[in-house]
Amino acid sequence: MSEFITVKVIRVPGGVQEVAIDDGSTVADALSAADISPNSNEAIKIGAESVSLDSPVLDGDRIVIAQGAKGN
Repeated sequence: MSEFITVKVIRVPGGVQEVAIDDGSTVADALSAADISPNSNEAIKIGAESVSLDSPVLDGDRIVIAQGAKGN
């Protein structure tokens, strides 16, 4: 029997979604469950750390997707 974890997916601007996914899932799995497809201009972070789509997520993580800073 598979165990589930709960993570929050926060898109800025946008909203907050809480999703339940399988233990051992990745950032991509969480975004898919939240029906979010980040674009190339968006940064993805868990806490203060930038992460990739294949990064693992843990129960209670808060994944933030926001427009990345643009250089001049």
